[in-house]
Amino acid sequence: MAVRALDHINIRTPDVPGTVAFFRDILGLEARVAPGAGDIDKGCWVHDPAGHPIIHIGPVGARYPSDEMLPFTATRGSGAVHHVALECDDLADMLHRLEATGRPVTRKDYPDAGLIQLFVTEVNGVLLELNFHRDVR
Repeated sequence: MAVRALDHINIRTPDVPGTVAFFRDILGLEARVAPGAGDIDKGCWVHDPAGHPIIHIGPVGARYPSDEMLPFTATRGSGAVHHVALECDDLADMLHRLEATGRPVTRKDYPDAGLIQLFVTEVNGVLLELNFHRDVR
């Protein structure tokens, strides 16, 4: 058995609507009500273009099955997780969207690897690495 892919990231936040808006309106991902939440402002799954729910967003006070084993403590920023990396396309459009928010964006180009990375924090301070791959020539 091997790990095949990243399944999802879970963000518990005091600002569910703001977090949803960042991933939906800035990054252009599809936001849907999380199963059992009843309302997108109470729980959301953010889907990639293939329809996979890659980011789960819930309120700080939500109960999760893992809370008995490891009680949740609200924090700001990436905590023990340094960053979340997402594979992206359309660099120009993404730069335009991010720059329109006024958020600081750091760009790193790796021409030999055919990779451009953008680093930005979302509304809770979680660091995102947005990867844009090109064919290496």
